[in-house]
Amino acid sequence: MAWILVGVGLCGWVVASRADSLDDLLDRIQQTYDQTQALSADFVQVATLTTLNREQASAGRVYIQKPYAIRWEYTQPDAQTILYKDNTLRIYTPKRKQVLQSVIKADDRSNVALLFLAGIGTLKDAFTVTSLASTESQITRLRLVPRSPQAGFTELHLAVNQQSAFIESLTIHDHIGNRTHIRFAALQTHPTLPADTFDLRLPADTEVITQPTFSQGR
Repeated sequence: MAWILVGVGLCGWVVASRADSLDDLLDRIQQTYDQTQALSADFVQVATLTTLNREQASAGRVYIQKPYAIRWEYTQPDAQTILYKDNTLRIYTPKRKQVLQSVIKADDRSNVALLFLAGIGTLKDAFTVTSLASTESQITRLRLVPRSPQAGFTELHLAVNQQSAFIESLTIHDHIGNRTHIRFAALQTHPTLPADTFDLRLPADTEVITQPTFSQGR
């Protein structure tokens, strides 16, 4: 799903010990994330479309630069670039020769899943967070419910590796029962990323469609 773009890269989070309270854990997560300026990671994404009774698998690499820049580069099964920069969300599909473009207002940015990872908002302000049971001793699982009733998703589940302090996977649940599961690998942190990482070079024959609000899925 293209809308999930904004946010992968929860890496670099330090996980507190089991003795720490959830509130302490969130403070440590927020503090560690705030110290991470840029990162990149490979991802594999599986979207379970309940209404269509099928799954869609895709893969690529994600890049995040604070403040406020995220790029999802899909390579499988088809090329697609999803870019959030300067309050504008763009989805470029080369096969269609088309860009879908929408402005995300400052008041609405926290309503998009994981956008806080690009330096917008905080966990405690944007979500109600509770712990989930985990059958894996080295994994801490969290359930994040957006505080805003206008959010484009109902909840977000995170799986944190306690030893590496990285997010291994996340699952986004939407209002009609669809789920998008993303697993990360080959994560790297960076002092900064090249400026052209967040440029979108388009062929001259590309059609640009501007939408008042973003609702198109991948």
